Amino acid sequence: MSPEGELYLLDCMAYLMLFMAVCTLVSLRFENVPYGRYASSKYGFPVNVKLAWCVQELPSLLIPLYLTVSATSVKTSVLPNQLLIAMFVCHYIQRAIIYPFLIRGGKATPFVSFALALLFCLYNGYMQVRYLSHYADYPPHWVTHPLFILGSVLWLVGWLLNLHSDHILRNLRKPGETGYKIPRVWLKKDMKHEMT
Repeated sequence: MSPEGELYLLDCMAYLMLFMAVCTLVSLRFENVPYGRYASSKYGFPVNVKLAWCVQELPSLLIPLYLTVSATSVKTSVLPNQLLIAMFVCHYIQRAIIYPFLIRGGKATPFVSFALALLFCLYNGYMQVRYLSHYADYPPHWVTHPLFILGSVLWLVGWLLNLHSDHILRNLRKPGETGYKIPRVWLKKDMKHEMT
């Protein structure tokens, strides 16, 4: 495929992802996600939750690593591209390798949910990092641009909130305790504690 053809394909993939996000948003108004509390055997045989998380998220780590290491394009030697790829890889090291081993118990994942998550991670890992490693054209000094800095800070805040939220969810149940628990709003609780 020509570079122009692949770039067009990547654009189409991005637009399809946006379209599917809207479809998902609408459909989830009428149907619960068949995962966790709403897991059901009607969505396929159960897959161990730790195994499911690791396997379904792994493509979003392995594909970017492969695309970056095997890239013949000079795009991977440009600092903005390197930092954006590093953010992506950092997120998926957490999701694919660290998080699954920290999960405490949890319901098995229905096969359909697992397969759809795996498909998403294959798609997303390729689309995002293929663009960054072969087509994204950012000048090296762009890392000092306010938009890059703001985006990087937003990514870091989101990533840290994600880690903190995972920690809260893991510690909702005491050892040996089962059942469904809903976390309290930690930010509100922390703010209230500091005000007293």
